[in-house]
Amino acid sequence: MPTVSFTHTEINPSHSEGSGGGTRSQTVTEQNPIPTAGSGGGRRAFVETELIPTHVEGSGGGRRVLLLEETPPILSLPLPGVNTGPATDSWLREAIINGLLEDDGGMLCSCAFEWGLTESYGRITPVQSKTAGEYFSWLLTGLEPDTIYHFRAIAYNVFGLSRGSDRAFRTLNTVLPPYFQNPLISLLEEEA
Repeated sequence: MPTVSFTHTEINPSHSEGSGGGTRSQTVTEQNPIPTAGSGGGRRAFVETELIPTHVEGSGGGRRVLLLEETPPILSLPLPGVNTGPATDSWLREAIINGLLEDDGGMLCSCAFEWGLTESYGRITPVQSKTAGEYFSWLLTGLEPDTIYHFRAIAYNVFGLSRGSDRAFRTLNTVLPPYFQNPLISLLEEEA
C-alpha cells in the first residue's frame, strides 16, 4: 500500500546544560497520498535531520542540517483491461473466438487474439480498434479437424499491453450427418 513518511531526527540534541545529548527521531506515515489530482497516489518520504542542535546557551553549539527528500509517487498507468471469452461455433475447420475490452484506459485500444496449438500461441489475428465495453470476435479458418487450439484476447494502448486468460477449444472430428426425418413420422404429421 503506498505511504508517505515524515521523519524528524535529531542527533546529539542538547536540551539543557550537561544533559549528554542523544538521538531523537519522529516518523509520521500517511496512507495512499495523492500529491496532485490525477496522479494516482504513491509514496513520499520527507526526512528532516538536525545534527548537534543547540537548544540552550552554552551547550556546545553545532549545526542544523535539514534534508527534504521526496520519492516520486508510483503512477498507475492506464493499461487496458481485456477478457477472453469462450470460443463459439466450433466446426470441423473453423471456429469463432471472442473477447471483451473491459477498460480502455481512457483511449482507443487495439485488440486482437493470440492463438495456436499450445499456450505459446505463435499466431495473431488482425487488429481491431475498440473502446471500453465493446466485444470483438474473429473467425479462425483452415483449422485441423479434432484438434485442440489455445487462444487469448490481447489489448494495447500507448501505455502498454494487457493479456486475457488462456482458453481452448476442440474442432469437430467428423462432418455431422445431415438430419433426415423419418418418413413414418412425416406421414403421421400429415394425418393429424
